[in-house]
Order: sequence, then C-alpha cells, then structure tokens
Amino acid sequence: MSDPDLALELKVNPAELDGCGQSAQHTGGLIPGETSKITEPCNQAATGLRGFLTAVAITNCGTNWKTLLDKLGGDMGDVGTKLATTAAYYRQVEKDVHTSMRNPAAPVPAEPDPFGTTVVPGPVKPSSAKAAE
Repeated sequence: MSDPDLALELKVNPAELDGCGQSAQHTGGLIPGETSKITEPCNQAATGLRGFLTAVAITNCGTNWKTLLDKLGGDMGDVGTKLATTAAYYRQVEKDVHTSMRNPAAPVPAEPDPFGTTVVPGPVKPSSAKAAE
C-alpha cells in the first residue's frame, strides 16, 4: 500500500499571497463605509411601525448587522495584513537561503532547526597528501 502523504505537495506563491492580502485589505476597508447605509432604512422602517413590537426589533437588527459587518471588515483587513506579512517572510527566507548557498560564510537564518542537524566537516585529506605539502 502506498503512502498517501507522498502525493501531498506544498507550493507557496508569494505574489498570490500578496494579491489576496491586498484584496482582503481593500475589501475590508470598504465595508465600514457601506454598512452605514444599513441603519437608516431600518430606522425609517421602525418609524413607520411606531407602536408595534417589530419597530424595536428592526432597529436592533440593523444595528447588529452593522456591528457584525464592521467587525468582518476589520477581520478581513487583519487577515490581509497577515497574508502580506507571510509573503514577505517567504521572500526573505528564499533570499537568505539563496545567499547562504552562494556564500557558505553568510549567516544562516536564526530559525530553530527542528531536525537537530549537525554540521558535517569538509573532506579530510589523507595523511599521505598532508606529508606531500
């Protein structure tokens, strides 16, 4: 039986993360300006129903919807920021890895090594080669 995890593949495209993040931030920023349009029609409807129990319910419904949608807008902005930060992180790690591969003396990223990798020493010259030097 084959291992199903072998078929899993993780690919990250920082440009797509950035694009999604910017879209989420933009959309989240638009929501509060639009939600202000909810309460006025609800208040007008409640005025027409003055004296009925539904008047208060309609007012509360509009207010609660505005509150929830405003929170959604804030959450979308926060998620957008996190996506953009993640994209920047991936770019920086790729740059650090590339630099360290080009220049082995370059500092390695300070992330902890979850595998406990040890440094393998370079090639050892045979004792006969040392004597010839």
